[in-house]
Amino acid sequence: MQRKTGVIIFTHGSRLKAGNETMLKLVEQIRRQFDHAPIEPCFMELGKPLIPVALKKLVNQGCTHIFGYALFLVPGSHLQEDIPFIFEQTLKKYPGVTWEISPPMMNDPLLVEFVAKHVEQALAKS
Repeated sequence: MQRKTGVIIFTHGSRLKAGNETMLKLVEQIRRQFDHAPIEPCFMELGKPLIPVALKKLVNQGCTHIFGYALFLVPGSHLQEDIPFIFEQTLKKYPGVTWEISPPMMNDPLLVEFVAKHVEQALAKS
């Protein structure tokens, strides 16, 4: 069987509707960059769709591997325990579907550049 990768981009979720809408818009922009590849937004909680819904949607589209991109800064308990448990429990119903989750964003050197840019702008104003 040929591997077909689907992507979920997820975050914790917010009680504020505007926060969740911002996430959905971000994922739509990313999806357009990849010619509408199987990329789905989702939330761990406090937003919809939830992670299991997005996982099932990708599997139903024929995806045999799921890459979960975590919009989480640090390797806290959600990213190290809760979310892998959600993946395992959801995908055990689909034998042969594999998955992986990205490391936290703090591991990406581009994040340092991104933060430094904003700090530089703030310091330039003084």
